[in-house]
Amino acid sequence: MGVERVLATISADDGEVHDALLHIDDRTTRVRERATGRRTAVIHVHGIMGNFLVGTLRFLPGRLARAGFPTLVVETRMGNVGQLFGKAIFDDAVKDISAAWSWLQVQGYDSVVVCGYSSGATLAARYVATHPSQAVRGLISISGPWGLPESLEQRSRHWGAEPTYDEIVARLGEVVGEGTPDSPADDRLFVIEQSRGPTRRPRDSEVYTYRTWWHSRGPEAHAAQAYRQLPSVGVPTLFTQGDADDVVAPEEAERQVALMHDAGNDRVHLARIPGASHFYKGQEVLLVDAITAFLREVA
Repeated sequence: MGVERVLATISADDGEVHDALLHIDDRTTRVRERATGRRTAVIHVHGIMGNFLVGTLRFLPGRLARAGFPTLVVETRMGNVGQLFGKAIFDDAVKDISAAWSWLQVQGYDSVVVCGYSSGATLAARYVATHPSQAVRGLISISGPWGLPESLEQRSRHWGAEPTYDEIVARLGEVVGEGTPDSPADDRLFVIEQSRGPTRRPRDSEVYTYRTWWHSRGPEAHAAQAYRQLPSVGVPTLFTQGDADDVVAPEEAERQVALMHDAGNDRVHLARIPGASHFYKGQEVLLVDAITAFLREVA
């Protein structure tokens, strides 16, 4: 029968409702379950643009499912629309992953590997670090940054973004002072031009509200800094990184691996994907091979 796709609705404990899509091949799933004695699924978390734009690697879930690893691709409040309408509060989005895992448990799964792409890798790390459980068998970070605030600041400097990172911090400081920007006025929109590329076109720009920027990219957005989360992660972890990535600097993965080793986790691996950009176009097979090899080892 091959890979089937099941549309699911998941509800977080604060009332937020999201769509999710389960990719599953029943035959290969049963084969793996008999071989391991476990029923393991993968939760895949999108990047900044959400699942229905360009924020997830669409080629990945079906191929993982064919290898015997059902993959639930979950939409979270961190998608682009969330940034526009003020719901993209980083630490609240952890509740969306918890809801995805609860849904999988109802379907009969007893273990999980949490996988995130780009900014979703930071969210996946935050979840695993704050939800220690024997059911979590691994963490996968696909092109995950050292820290979302640091990554944005570095990228903005590189491309000459307007306004600059420092100018945004100063602007928010004028609005909110030393407090947390949570008033209705802080849901006003602003655009950062030339923050993801060399032009002022929309594809090279980013849009946030003051509040969503502060909680995910601001200097005090500690939950969005992977380097603060990873020392608390004790499960096997895979980092994948393309050496032609112009969104996340390739050395950021190396720094995260070293950080986890220094924290005492010796089950950390780095898969360098030669020639791969942030989107892995043309190198999809190499990425899938690296992830499936890791999953066969830990799941």
